[in-house]
This record gives sequence, structure tokens and C-alpha cells, in this order.
Amino acid sequence: MKRLWKRAAVGVVLLAVLAYAGYAALFYTAQRQLLFPLAGAPHPFQAVLTAPAQLVEVPVSYGRARGVFLPAATATPAPALLFFHGNGETIEQHLGGFDALRAAGLHVLLVELPGYDGADGAPEFDSLVEASTAAYDWLARQPAVDAGRIVALGRSIGGASAAELTRHRPLAALMLLSTFASMADLANDRLLPAWLVRDRFDSAARVAAFPQAVLLMHGDNDGLIPPAHARKMAAASPRTTLYREACGHNDCAYFTRDFARLIGDFLRAQGVLPAKVSSP
Repeated sequence: MKRLWKRAAVGVVLLAVLAYAGYAALFYTAQRQLLFPLAGAPHPFQAVLTAPAQLVEVPVSYGRARGVFLPAATATPAPALLFFHGNGETIEQHLGGFDALRAAGLHVLLVELPGYDGADGAPEFDSLVEASTAAYDWLARQPAVDAGRIVALGRSIGGASAAELTRHRPLAALMLLSTFASMADLANDRLLPAWLVRDRFDSAARVAAFPQAVLLMHGDNDGLIPPAHARKMAAASPRTTLYREACGHNDCAYFTRDFARLIGDFLRAQGVLPAKVSSP
């Protein structure tokens, strides 16, 4: 009987090891498909833009990086914001999401993920870095943009691109919405070792090294990227402010009037936007 129990226990352990190995192998081979589910075959940009919105395409090693420039409604030169969306979105979904900030005097450049909505390339660490730096450089060259007041805002995996940009270009401020501390931490959350990660974004390290202010926003009920990620980034630098909301990952009240007011107040505190003029 003892031998039977021992053999059964060994069999269970072996099955568990094999199941875990299969799980780890699936993660390693399919992680980019899981991270970037909307990546697909190239096709022309299909959104209908109305003036003054402008389609931007800049040369990169894998073709052309794509974005949409939404100019500020005030006099120029004005500060500008680079926006990097999440992995289940495209820039088309955010064409009207920054009207209040544009009215406050902020240019906005929406940056598309490589391989999304017909954009050239495929999403992975190097192409994402190249797209973000090319977008920054295009923005900084525009006469209407004050290149000394460019900021970045990223949501979810877009926050990793925004944070990584701080290594390559000077930013006046950084804002991260529901972003993971690192891909290694995200793998560990799923009981996987960090060495399986192919795209080694480390937002917490970028926040720690960034000399300017950082605004973090995260849902307390986020089950996809747990709030511990935001707390880790907040602890990485004394220049961070963590704004918590009673929401999950995809139901936070981002891109609302209150959101625009919070972003606007943060950017005014950093001297990116001019202070509000008090009524007499």
C-alpha cells in the first residue's frame, strides 16, 4: 500500500511538473500574441480625420511609425504630450479623448503601436522604443511645439513605452495609468520566472532614474495588473504621486473631465502648463 501511495505521489508531482513546463513554454512562445492581441497585417490608415488633426508617419528601420497630431487650441509655441495607448486599443479610439487638455494649451501626439491598425512593423521592445523616439523627435521639430515642455502619458503597456522613453529623450514629466512595474514582476505574478520574459520593460527602474515628477494612477481592484505594481513604482522615487481609484483595469474613469482636470493640475504644478489666471 505504501508503495502504491508513493508511486501515486510521484505521478502527481510528475504531472504537475509537466503541466507547469507546458504553461511556461506556452507563455514564452505566445507572450507577444498575448501582450499585443490586435497586431495584424499592414493596411492603409482608415480613420477619417478632420482638421486640424494630422496623420503623422515618420521613417523607422521597419518602415514608418504612425501617429495622429492634435494641435493645442491656444497660441504657440505650446507644450506637448505623447500618448501611448493600451494593448486592446488603437489611436482611433482616442481622437476625442484629449479635447479638454488641448483647450488648456497642450498639443497631443497619439502614437500607434507597431503592427496595430495597419501600422508597419510588429510590437516588441526594440520597435516600441524606436516608434516612441521617432514620435518624440518629430514632435520636438515642430515650430508650434515647445521642445522643452514635452511630456509622456501611457496607459497599461503603453505606460512601459512612456517610461522607457525617459532613457532616450528628455521629458518634462511622466504620467502612467494602470501600468506594470516591470515585465518580470508581471511574470512573477503569474508564477513564472523573469528569464522567460522577452520584452524586458522595467518601468519601476525608469521611474527611479527619472529626474522629473511622475504621476501614477491605478485602480485598487485591478486584477490584471495588481495595485502592488503602482505601489512599487511610487516607492521607487520621492518625485512620484500615486492617485488611486476604486476601479479595475479597464473601467477606470480615464479621459473624463475630472481626469483632464487632474492631469492639467499636475502639469501646471510642473510648469508645463501655465498657471490658471484667478478671477478678480
